[in-house]
Amino acid sequence: MFLPAKPSSRPLRVPREIAALLRALQLGRPDASQLHALTDTEWKSLLEFSDLAHLTLSLAQLDQQGFPDWVRHRLEKNLADNAARFDLVVNTYQEAAAALELAGVDYLVLKGFTQSPEYVPGPRLRMQSDLDLYCPQEEVPAARAALEAIGYVSDHQMDYSHADHVPTLYRKGRWTWRGNMFDPEMPLSIELHFCLWNEAELLFPAPQIDTFWNRKKTRTLENISFPALDPIDQLGYTSLHILRDLLSADWMIHHVYELAFFLHHHARDHAFWTRWEELHPERLRQLQAVAFFLAHDWFGCNLSAENKTQIHRLPAEILQWLERFSGSPIEGMFKQNKTMLWMHTALLGTSGRKWPLVRHKLLPVIKPRINSPSLKWSYRRPRKIRHLPPRLRYLVHFASRIFTHTRLVPATLFQGLVWKFHASRLPE
Repeated sequence: MFLPAKPSSRPLRVPREIAALLRALQLGRPDASQLHALTDTEWKSLLEFSDLAHLTLSLAQLDQQGFPDWVRHRLEKNLADNAARFDLVVNTYQEAAAALELAGVDYLVLKGFTQSPEYVPGPRLRMQSDLDLYCPQEEVPAARAALEAIGYVSDHQMDYSHADHVPTLYRKGRWTWRGNMFDPEMPLSIELHFCLWNEAELLFPAPQIDTFWNRKKTRTLENISFPALDPIDQLGYTSLHILRDLLSADWMIHHVYELAFFLHHHARDHAFWTRWEELHPERLRQLQAVAFFLAHDWFGCNLSAENKTQIHRLPAEILQWLERFSGSPIEGMFKQNKTMLWMHTALLGTSGRKWPLVRHKLLPVIKPRINSPSLKWSYRRPRKIRHLPPRLRYLVHFASRIFTHTRLVPATLFQGLVWKFHASRLPE
């Protein structure tokens, strides 16, 4: 069945500089020639995007010959700042770990520096703004109390009702934002996760994901030791995290790039993939295969024979969605679309939750708090209406969301009909 021989062969509706970045980050055949043709204005746009998308440090690792001098200096500073910032990451983790140990709380570390060296070459080459810790749900209150005892407080501005973690914990201090995403002094927040897969929100299970906790390992990175997922399960969690963000229309491009890095460098590690097949059941591997496809399609990574087989075994509806809409999450970083809805319905199968999901996604209830940060930011960028009085800003936001969702309904329904028609013609 469908697997692109030439990744990212379908033209994406994104700015020229973003297309140039994606070509340069290809793992199989990188091509930076289009970056060399960018104007200073396009470079500024690209760097703004790469900061928000957490791809600046990946861009900085490319051969910078031909880049403007000011771009090279900027990237060099970003690398230096992030390297210095890792000391703060380590100190923050060690202090939090000591508090949790004193409270007798069992936990493991997710994402962040645990991605090194399998998903990123080194911990100083990955941007990290928070610590992600997972505890069994019954231990979360004790974990939160332990962190509050050392000065952390919960954020009550954002809506966390759909999150898989409790409200973000942060420390009040004198640090102020100075426009540097890699500021060595920018404090880290902490997110306490109570699940590895939020079935209540995503409406379908990830089989045997609870066994990940039982296989946790103690890892060492430089001068720190920490509890983390087994390598097989870390791949599973990374892939499922991408799938969750896909279905939520969240930005995930840096996670896909990290997954592509892993797959590319483990394409011939047959012992790893044999163990993967032994530990993860078919349905769990199927869910991961969606992320494998995106990693190959977006960044041209090599895939193992086991990866390819798992992708080929995906149901016809999912394969057809990947063939037609795999670029829509990237395009959605610039202009909203709802094609991910049809992937979600395909994953639900014959579940009775399918049509309530369609109604909710096409015409969602819009009810942000009047002082919600979402009224000041859009696509992770500051909104023009952010300086309006709160009530006027709320009314403008409400009207614009109504217009946007209504406008997207016909296009989304048409895309769904075309997708369903072509999927029905594919052999199972």
